[in-house]
Amino acid sequence: MKTKAPREKTENNPPEKQPARGSILYLVLIGIFIFGLLTLAIANYSKDQSNVLPQQTEDDQINRMLAYTATIGQALNEMVVSGYAQADTLYSSLDLSKPGDATYESGASGDSNHALELFYPSGGGVSYLSASSNSGTPVASGYGIDPGAIIVGVGPTDSGPGDTVFTANVENAAYCARINQIVNGTTAIPTMSSTAFTSLFTSDATVTIDATACAACVNMKQMCVSNGSGAYGFYAALYPQ
Repeated sequence: MKTKAPREKTENNPPEKQPARGSILYLVLIGIFIFGLLTLAIANYSKDQSNVLPQQTEDDQINRMLAYTATIGQALNEMVVSGYAQADTLYSSLDLSKPGDATYESGASGDSNHALELFYPSGGGVSYLSASSNSGTPVASGYGIDPGAIIVGVGPTDSGPGDTVFTANVENAAYCARINQIVNGTTAIPTMSSTAFTSLFTSDATVTIDATACAACVNMKQMCVSNGSGAYGFYAALYPQ
């Protein structure tokens, strides 16, 4: 009985299958590419989150400052409603003694019960603050009140009684723009004349903010402004008269 001779390998008989090295390399490259995309996505996410927290902190400080001005305004109104002060003379009779001042406990002349003392518990009852934050770099600092200042257009008169204006020094242009966006819906920062700016934010001198001093400030109860030389300040008329 004849046996078949082994079939010789010819061109028509393909060799046994070899490992698909090309396919494996292709899969490795795809894996590296996907890993790169994931790394980039994680990096971008972390960057986005680092930008969110400062914005939240900034807005929190701004809103605290606005809440503080609203609290003071309410306290001033209560002084008038209770009969301790007259609306048109409140600005001149208001006692702004702060804790630690020599006159804080003694009270002003004729006000032994501290009724007109804004920061006294039995008076205005407002807790004194000097900045939007007690740690780090605050959005605003140097809180003050200029009782005799007048913002033209915000009260029933533009002369005589002051509008009792809250003031604060704002750290930079970015914070100033954000304040205006929150309170007035625009990031524009008006320029106040250097003389008026200094009187309102530095010396607390009696000043009238009219169209000459700051055209954009007329009829605006609260706003952040610049002196045109890199200084920024926020004002708010607390009790317009």
